[in-house]
Amino acid sequence: MWGFALRDVLPHKLSEDGVVAVPGELPRMGRFLSEQFALFSEESQGSTPDYIVSNRKLEYLRDACDLVELRHADETVGLLIGAPEDWSSYYVRVFAMRRDFQRPGVIRRFVRDCLFTPLAEHGVERICADTSPANIAMSRLFAELRFHVTGSQLSDRWGPLIRYTRFLSPACEEQFRRKFGGGAPADSPRKKQEIEA
Repeated sequence: MWGFALRDVLPHKLSEDGVVAVPGELPRMGRFLSEQFALFSEESQGSTPDYIVSNRKLEYLRDACDLVELRHADETVGLLIGAPEDWSSYYVRVFAMRRDFQRPGVIRRFVRDCLFTPLAEHGVERICADTSPANIAMSRLFAELRFHVTGSQLSDRWGPLIRYTRFLSPACEEQFRRKFGGGAPADSPRKKQEIEA
């Protein structure tokens, strides 16, 4: 859509001990998720998609999504699956790190170098993601990375979700703060004069 894919900035070294972000391979990523994060699949939530839907899901992941793996010593230790949500927004469908690699420095560098910077350089205005209210670790990470809570929903597949948005465009963030920041709008100079008179 934007003439760009995240794989264009890969491989990218993330740590001195050899964690590297590389283009992802779907079969290997699927194995990683089923072994480390089984609850990330619809099937583990009790859904039983039929053959046609399962094939569409694989086609969507393969053809429409960015697949990024974080590798260490020839093992997958994390991954990201994302795609354009619309003409100016990027949606992170899945971000997962193996517990022993959930190091703030590695995660921050990955997000900054392989997500925020390249997307902003290509005119993407915001990054969105959803997580369960029970996922305290992810909510903390979103807060550290300056994401805003921008919504909530009750999903038929995933239950309650909180929507987080990280603005890459300062103008979009300012507009969001003006509209929904919770503070009283600033009085215009004319209104101030009327009040003081």
